[in-house]
Amino acid sequence: MHDFLQLILHMLHYGFRRFLAVAGICLLLVGIAYLVYRRKHQPGDTFPWGKALAFVLLAGYTAVLLYVTLLRQVGGGSQQMNLHLFLAWREAWNNFSLQNWLNVFLNIALFLPLGFLLPFLGKAFQSWATPVVGLAVSLAVETAQYLLERGMFDVDDLFTNSLGALLGFCFAMLLLRLFPGRGKSRRGWAPYLACPVAFGVFLLGLFGWYAVKPYGNLREASAYTYDLRSLNWQVQCQLDDAVQLVPTYWAEPFTKETCEVFGAEFARTAGIEFPDAYYYDDLTIFSNHSTGDFLNVTYHDRSYEYSASSWGLTGTEGEEETLRGKLAAFGIQIPAQAEFTYEGDGWHSFTANLAPVGDQVVNGTLRCEYLENGRIGEIENAIVTLSPYREEEVISAREAFDRLQRGKFQGAEGLARLEPEGVRVLSCALTYRSDTKGCYQPVYEFLLEPVGADIPGVGPGTYLIPAMK
Repeated sequence: MHDFLQLILHMLHYGFRRFLAVAGICLLLVGIAYLVYRRKHQPGDTFPWGKALAFVLLAGYTAVLLYVTLLRQVGGGSQQMNLHLFLAWREAWNNFSLQNWLNVFLNIALFLPLGFLLPFLGKAFQSWATPVVGLAVSLAVETAQYLLERGMFDVDDLFTNSLGALLGFCFAMLLLRLFPGRGKSRRGWAPYLACPVAFGVFLLGLFGWYAVKPYGNLREASAYTYDLRSLNWQVQCQLDDAVQLVPTYWAEPFTKETCEVFGAEFARTAGIEFPDAYYYDDLTIFSNHSTGDFLNVTYHDRSYEYSASSWGLTGTEGEEETLRGKLAAFGIQIPAQAEFTYEGDGWHSFTANLAPVGDQVVNGTLRCEYLENGRIGEIENAIVTLSPYREEEVISAREAFDRLQRGKFQGAEGLARLEPEGVRVLSCALTYRSDTKGCYQPVYEFLLEPVGADIPGVGPGTYLIPAMK
């Protein structure tokens, strides 16, 4: 099972135990209240069992809410906040992964019981003020998380929690309209149906649009912008205005099943064993804790990292043919056209830049660490075989630079926080990145170097701008 789902089930297990404990205490209180009610009222009077049940469930739910949001969290030692509204939605869209979407929908589901149960406590909560109560509770929880350093104050959580309370309230009011009590009207249900229907149509449109798109989403796309035009940009490379028509490529991503087959084949070829495996949204980790062998395989771009126990050993320079032979023992065939580079400290790289192999191309870089005992210590393999997909028009390098200045890339806020005196643009190249459907889209890769006395030790870094129109 997906490790993130296991974490959710683990939380639900411990949360449910608290629910039962608090609900049991409340049931005892309801029993006492019932006995007192029987003594003070006539035999024909009816005890408000509906309100009593809502009270018990709401108390148990409160215990779960406190556990999930405050008691379970481990303090991070700092007060953090996110003030970018819809950041979680944009990240979920860019990554389009189970874990990212669950982060959004679970925050909605967390407050849905609050909005649903409150109207059953009495008429005071059968108004549109109830979703506002949900917002107030969410604000209190987020503030407590921030002050107690038990989590991040997140405006996205405020929105999704309030949305959950609103949806729960609408469901409760629809139920009250469908099954009205004596003398109550069934009319007035339309406003309460509008909100769930609108949300359902939004989700249907969102996921439907993704399904029909010819390409997936780029994980490297920005989730928000951070204007950097005030910085002193020093361009030290050529940026042309030409609009190009370039090919895109496709490589079938790993699934959990095909990844397991790959891991077993890798282990068999290398003569090692992986008795344990850990599954995440876009990653499987094969491990052998006794020997120190680990293989981390990423699904979407088929890249992987292998590391063996190399305690006490240092890296050394190796010959290209020697390293090709060592890598072949792991089942890795390096394209003949790949450029070989020694990086230092035992690290070597092979880079293939859309090297043709029959009707396909090979692209990417493999890095490996060669140890003094003649063995490979680590492998970082991002070389992948690609099949031509279609041709697309891309923006010019000059337009990509304009988007760079406007902060439409991952890392823009971090670059701005450095408060550099200027930024040198050392290079700009068109390269490829895998999207969420296995297509390799063109992106502009900028090599930037912040300059200024306030940021000693900060070196150049690469930043990506999506290139397709």
